[in-house]
Amino acid sequence: MKRILKKIVKVILYTLLILVLAFISIFAWDKVNQKWRELNFKPKPQLTVIGKPFVDFEAELPDSTVHRLSEYAGKGQYVLLDFWASWCGSCIRSFPMLMELHEKYHDRGLLIIGISHDRNPDAWRYALSQHACPWPMLRETTASWEGNTSASALYAIEYLPTFVLLAPDGQVIFSPYEKHGFVDDERQQLQAKLAEIFEE
Repeated sequence: MKRILKKIVKVILYTLLILVLAFISIFAWDKVNQKWRELNFKPKPQLTVIGKPFVDFEAELPDSTVHRLSEYAGKGQYVLLDFWASWCGSCIRSFPMLMELHEKYHDRGLLIIGISHDRNPDAWRYALSQHACPWPMLRETTASWEGNTSASALYAIEYLPTFVLLAPDGQVIFSPYEKHGFVDDERQQLQAKLAEIFEE
């Protein structure tokens, strides 16, 4: 009986240890990933840089209709592109910040557009149902991945989330590669840029 109890206790302790390690690894991953980027980040050439016009692309809405960025950009409003994915914890944690920006600036001329990198449309739609963001949410299409014309490829996206801000005339005025693109810094820089634009 004692042997059985010892075995049960051992199994419980090992299970708890595994759960604790799993918990730590999940929440430490963002910090480790950011440190790795700081040590290894090398900007690569991209098609969009500050002062240049936006690069157009196709993506789909949840109803599967395909739309182009040019339907939104260059139409007299600021457009903030949020590159994200349902499996990206940092992306999901950016939603409250984006919601604040939407509430503050949407009526003053800011349109946020989510660009999902999800390959699985069901995972993407489930994430949308959980977070209910009030701005257009698009997903890169299979055809665009296969033809290397996806938004992520055209904008040289190397990590998620990434934010790109377009002026009312369609010019890029905020790009992470101009700022070294580390997620925490980028959020602060984006908020500061919008506060400057809207004179707060």
